[in-house]
Amino acid sequence: MATDLAQLVKDIQQKASSLVPNNEHSRQSLLQSARSLVSRLESPGERIARSTYLEPSIYAAIRVLTDTKIFRILAENFNQPMSATQLAAESSMDVRLLERLLKHVATQDYVHETGPDEYTANDITHLLATREAEGVVREMYSFFDTLDMPSYFENNKYANPSSKDDNPWYKKKGVHYFDYIFAPGRERMAEDFHNHMRFKTLGPKWYEVPTIMDSLFKSQNFTSEDVVLVDVGGNTGHDILNFRTAHPTLPGRLILQDLPAAIQSVDTSALRAKNIEAHAHDFFTPQPIHGARVYYLKMVLHDWPDEQCRQILTSLKPGMKPGWSRILLNEIVIPEQGAGWFETSVDMLMMAVHGARERRESEWRALVEGVEGLRVRRVWDVEGAVEKVVEVELVGGGTE
Repeated sequence: MATDLAQLVKDIQQKASSLVPNNEHSRQSLLQSARSLVSRLESPGERIARSTYLEPSIYAAIRVLTDTKIFRILAENFNQPMSATQLAAESSMDVRLLERLLKHVATQDYVHETGPDEYTANDITHLLATREAEGVVREMYSFFDTLDMPSYFENNKYANPSSKDDNPWYKKKGVHYFDYIFAPGRERMAEDFHNHMRFKTLGPKWYEVPTIMDSLFKSQNFTSEDVVLVDVGGNTGHDILNFRTAHPTLPGRLILQDLPAAIQSVDTSALRAKNIEAHAHDFFTPQPIHGARVYYLKMVLHDWPDEQCRQILTSLKPGMKPGWSRILLNEIVIPEQGAGWFETSVDMLMMAVHGARERRESEWRALVEGVEGLRVRRVWDVEGAVEKVVEVELVGGGTE
């Protein structure tokens, strides 16, 4: 074991010394080596205890501290130390309860402990103080607070969920997830969902990768009337706004599409300021925008089992121009071996809530090419991010 540990330490030192700033590949490689070192040092008993004692209770504590705005209070105090007594007074919490919760989350660096029952905000605190992170914490906790996956699988004879109508969420609630959270009276849940979607845009983005942008848009001579990109199922427009911000001089039209209820909640002034159009559209119906260069779907298909995915892809075909139009699927691609925790975690959530899944590259290809007239042109890596870009074209559409 000592030899293995020494080699891991040497590997970490080498990767740390050659770490390239803002390079996701080198950062992830170093992080993986560091996690391997921790894994080797941690005993099996400690690992099981961490999973069963620490992680669930940390999440519960984070949820309570989010609901009581403790992270916001700390973040807004300009990194000055605050006592638990001060924080309790500002949040109307019992000081003894707050002391216990803060001491627990401090063990995992969610706040910085500066003295006995005294804390300041760190980078994690500042992120947890944002509405995007608050949305993630609240929405994801609602999953786990609702679902009893072990009972579902036992009653279902341990079959793999593959239907919107047969999964742990539907069996518990009797209604599909999106229909549930967007029902009247659940506006807070809908807001949390929208904030969660904005949170998911963190990390490297495909439109910041020059090779991808050059392949799709360089030397295309777009006019102001050409449709450059349609954000299909784009929620409140966070991705298309970021795309425009990254490429403000790219000519042509940008169009956001989602269901009428989502479009009605969009900040239309923010879209107009970036010259982005918002159209109501159900992606299970034929695509009404014809001849766009890109029909972009960000983490859409992972919400749906294969049958509905094929319907969505089929509905895009009427709008596509042969030899020109592309579908871009910005989705997790699970490696055949050595998958990371994020990919497999989201896969578990899609299974539990939607009867859907994250897919491997071979599964993405089989799904796309199971739709007559479509084929995968290329799977793009996005600087090592777990979300790749699956580029899809019409079969027999010619070449550029």
